[in-house]
Amino acid sequence: MFNFLEDGFVLEDRANPLMVSSDLYSDDSHRFASSTVLEFQQSNTGNDNLFGSDFNETLLGGEGEDLLSGNGGNDQLSGDSGNDTLIGGLGDDFIVGQEGNDLLEGGVGIDFLLGGLGEDTLVLMDETAANLRVFADLIVDFDPVSDWIKLPDDLPESNLLLEPVFTETGEINTLIINRQSNITLASVLGVIPTQLNARFIATATASDSPLSLATDLGTLGSVTVSEFVGDLAPQDIYRFHLDVDSDINIVLEGLSADADVALLQDINNNQEVDITDIINSSQQPYDFPESISNNALPAGTYYVVVYQYEGETGYNLNISATANQQLKNSVILESYDSRFGYGLVDASAAVSQSIGVPEFPEIPDLGGNDWGRDLIDAPEVWTQGITGENVVVAVIDSGVDYNHPDLFANIWSNQDEIANNGIDDDNNGYVDDSRGWDFVNQDNQPMDFNNHGTHVAGIIAATIDGVGITGVAPNAEIMPVRVLDENGFGKVSEALAGIRYAVENGADVINLSLGGNDYVSEVLDTISWAVQQGVVVVVAAGNESLTFPSYPARFANQFGIAVGSVDDNNRLSNFSNRAGILPLDYVVAPGGDGGFSDVGDIYSTVPLASSTIPYRFFSGTSMATPHVSGVVALMLQGNPNLTPTQVEEILIQTADHSTTVA
Repeated sequence: MFNFLEDGFVLEDRANPLMVSSDLYSDDSHRFASSTVLEFQQSNTGNDNLFGSDFNETLLGGEGEDLLSGNGGNDQLSGDSGNDTLIGGLGDDFIVGQEGNDLLEGGVGIDFLLGGLGEDTLVLMDETAANLRVFADLIVDFDPVSDWIKLPDDLPESNLLLEPVFTETGEINTLIINRQSNITLASVLGVIPTQLNARFIATATASDSPLSLATDLGTLGSVTVSEFVGDLAPQDIYRFHLDVDSDINIVLEGLSADADVALLQDINNNQEVDITDIINSSQQPYDFPESISNNALPAGTYYVVVYQYEGETGYNLNISATANQQLKNSVILESYDSRFGYGLVDASAAVSQSIGVPEFPEIPDLGGNDWGRDLIDAPEVWTQGITGENVVVAVIDSGVDYNHPDLFANIWSNQDEIANNGIDDDNNGYVDDSRGWDFVNQDNQPMDFNNHGTHVAGIIAATIDGVGITGVAPNAEIMPVRVLDENGFGKVSEALAGIRYAVENGADVINLSLGGNDYVSEVLDTISWAVQQGVVVVVAAGNESLTFPSYPARFANQFGIAVGSVDDNNRLSNFSNRAGILPLDYVVAPGGDGGFSDVGDIYSTVPLASSTIPYRFFSGTSMATPHVSGVVALMLQGNPNLTPTQVEEILIQTADHSTTVA
């Protein structure tokens, strides 16, 4: 299954995955993750995919044809033997192809590209080039006989300037410069300019553009195709067009071995199968039938990929489309943007609409580290006496430091439980759960040993005391529910138990600053149940810069609300997963810019044991999400009778559509 862990790595070890030109995440372990993690991961023999988090990892490919992607952080990637693809992502990366014919792409940051033995291709990218030469990528061991350099889109070799540079030791290096923009694409060490002649590959000839070879099914009504996938032809691609917004049903059956199916759209118009193009997929085991259903798919051109997982099999593929008749109000849909959804959450507008009064007067900003509250106009709501009082927000996360002086007064108390008497007084199945529950250690001490949950809790409900920060809803109650361990990872089963605990014990709002990459029906069912019980579920969109949210935020087309991140100028954060082409309840909120300095990131509480000053700067959609949860708490104090559907509708109707994208 496709897996987009918010902060973590995944190892894929399979015979023939869907062949993508960038990241494919696959995993059967069903884990959620969130936090700052340093990882080391090594694959085994076989064709494996290893993916890093937003932090610093070492990824070793092992034998076989491997795909390694560092994502964020300063990573070390080593392909070992086999023809490997290594992608650095964000950060300053050290990328080594080793043996085999490898493809190396540095991504954003100052990267070291070392191809090793074999015929290697080193990818240059205009958007990651540098105005200052010291920040350009370094190609360390280019072989002018066997290695190649792939150029950025629309950059012919004739537009390159190859400039020699002499080092202090007398060695000659070559700078590769774009003549038009005068930016340096890379520095090639130990190679003179003439040795690079005819060693460049234009983008147009660098791949077979698989989507351009798709079988065209025309404008879709209903069609059935019978074909075969196996070792010689591991995937088939079909193209279809929708004239109007439609509900799509795809069924793959008649299998004698394991094959899977994916629905995608060529977002980048590059005719490649990119991970960012995938809308949905089905990956049942063995020869079980596969099915995909998507409602309200916008008019446009789409692709279906049938691909071999294991063995060889014939198949019957049925794709059908029916016009969707239940779209949201057209005025609301017109304000939806596939990048930032409905825009920046506006506390003042949302709360005033909730109670049926004009929007509250503006007041001077708090300034400083409370810029996030200023950006969403939370202080305007406080002046009306609305601070989230008597609203319970469950923080389902890595725990909460319930002893923190900025949180202690706002920690939820189970009034039906007598603390420390060893008896389950309220018969809820949890002994002495007077202030929440720890599903990792299965005890009544949901203390945070990771920082993440406490940071989230502070954004929601840090008290107004003139110290540290002030939360969006500074009198709301925080229910600590620990489902992530000290490294920020947790099992889906524990997250689901945490959601059920929160609902059954009186939470009004559930904050999920976590995510995974699998479509897990139990997660959808549990969130659906929580919403049906009257609880508002707010979920982080994820931090992989994808064109759609991770799970469970992607369920916001049915239940809950997804949250992306903006910086202090209301610009969509580079790391934030976008809303996606399929309309869903998605807003943005302050999550920081993720830059090298703390300026522009989110300041909030951390556990007392973790720092001499129990406050730190973090960034991510994990920080944006509690801003929205806090706004929901303000809305529910103002009008406790609001249903989750009404809350979601008000949030998207009142959101500020002035969000920009850098």
